[in-house]
Amino acid sequence: MVDRAGRWGILPAYHGWQANLVETSPATRDAILAAMGATTDQPPRVRRPKKLPSEPCAAPPERAWGWAIQLYALRSRESWGVGDLADLRRFGRWSRRRGASIVLLNPLGAQTPTLPYQPSPYYASTRRFRNIVYLRIEEIEGAASCEAELASLRATARELNQQRLIDYDRVFQLKTEALEHLYAAAPQPSGLAAYVRRQGRALRDFATFNAVAEERGPAWRSWPDYLRHPGDDGMEPSRRRLADRIAFHEWQQFHLDRQLARAAREIGIVTDVPVGFASDGFDAWRWQDLLAPGMRVGAPPDEFFRDGQDWGCPAFNPWKLSDAHWEPFIDAIRSAATHAAGVRLDHVMGLFRLFWIPDGMTAAQGAYVRYPAATLLALLANESRRSGAFVVGEDLGLVPPTVRKHLRQRGSLSYRLLWFEGSEPQRWPRDAVASVGTHDLPTVAGIWTLTEPEKRLHHLREKLVNMTHLPDATPPIDVAVAAYTALARGRPRIVLASLEDALGVSERPNVPGTTTEFPNWRLALPSSLEEIEAAKGVRRIADAMNAAGRSANLSQA
Repeated sequence: MVDRAGRWGILPAYHGWQANLVETSPATRDAILAAMGATTDQPPRVRRPKKLPSEPCAAPPERAWGWAIQLYALRSRESWGVGDLADLRRFGRWSRRRGASIVLLNPLGAQTPTLPYQPSPYYASTRRFRNIVYLRIEEIEGAASCEAELASLRATARELNQQRLIDYDRVFQLKTEALEHLYAAAPQPSGLAAYVRRQGRALRDFATFNAVAEERGPAWRSWPDYLRHPGDDGMEPSRRRLADRIAFHEWQQFHLDRQLARAAREIGIVTDVPVGFASDGFDAWRWQDLLAPGMRVGAPPDEFFRDGQDWGCPAFNPWKLSDAHWEPFIDAIRSAATHAAGVRLDHVMGLFRLFWIPDGMTAAQGAYVRYPAATLLALLANESRRSGAFVVGEDLGLVPPTVRKHLRQRGSLSYRLLWFEGSEPQRWPRDAVASVGTHDLPTVAGIWTLTEPEKRLHHLREKLVNMTHLPDATPPIDVAVAAYTALARGRPRIVLASLEDALGVSERPNVPGTTTEFPNWRLALPSSLEEIEAAKGVRRIADAMNAAGRSANLSQA
């Protein structure tokens, strides 16, 4: 049985964060084999795509810097309760003038258009299409003729800016009502038909899924049989009946694409590809035949998350991807690379192996399953060259050295963090992105002031003391400036500064493993975009990056 499990790609054991050997239990092994449909001793043959070049990813910049932001948190005075693509465009223009060359965004994946509205960008309905809350209403065709209808909606929405906690439900309701007015006023903007043709069946299915979800709720497994699969012939009468609503959802995606393209003309955007998607969303409906039933993706226990992590995302069956011509992976990368200067792959180790958690088990009881890394890396490099977007792999946590070696050979940048590294930035790898932390990790202020709720992480303060040599009474923003100054002088090609750190924010965007304990993905920055542009911490970090010789021009970097 062990040999059979190994042939099907189930690892018999892995090394935990304390260097202990964690063995896969028979119950976990059997559950994973059943989910794979492993009824034979030998798995099916995986067909590698023909004529796939062996060249590396598109070249990254030589010595650049930028900001890592959560777009929803970046609100201007004109926002409707949440940061949007016009805010990104303004921030990008301002950042470029201050010397930055890139902005790393949280994933922008669309959510199912129902209440309650899902706030997590890493648990989106789809990785292919984008979230309508990021639309700037006033910049959509037809806004001038709808001013009377928009005025009261705008006033109500801007009142939401007064509260730091983002009310996604209300934002979604107000923007949807506004979009319906705009669609009625200008349903056929120039370029829409060509966009819809280019997106093809994927957009049609996405818009259909949304229209049906609005009628029947988001739990598609409870829909009538004829609606549970996009390929069912019984879907056609519903498509005809909902034709106008389907066109409405296609129209929204067109405007999202156009507004993102405008923002990308101001600064290089680095988009984020989540490792998965919501179990009840469009991608799960669309790719249901390729998923392993009863399995969720997560991570084993480590120093930062002692109980492990259960992300709740479904897992692709690695033995079915080649039969689908690798479309799910290509689709996600190609979408992320659209209008992007770079692409960041969340949990890049998932190209090599993913941690599966069977239903009814905890994260600590999961096991690793191998994926066809050589093929996925070749496809990634091919899409990178096709779009001209460089690649950053989030190789954090329990990552074997061989994984980083293969990523480096393919031209993917590594991810190096002050919180994780034990050496000075001058000794970090050159082919890397350097930062203090990520959205899942404590901020500088949270650690420096010891207000970070996870007390087990308070020892990280020693890293700040050792790097900055600042006294205990130093304000957190000064500590952040000193830390990023050290990173700016380091070896990595790119340095990313967090706006939370530059503003002295103690709360992090997300605390993994929690649901209701913290306002994950719902905290706006405490300062408006207009105030951020004048904030001393933001300007001082920009000055430090420029003084270290980091270029503001990707084409010259």
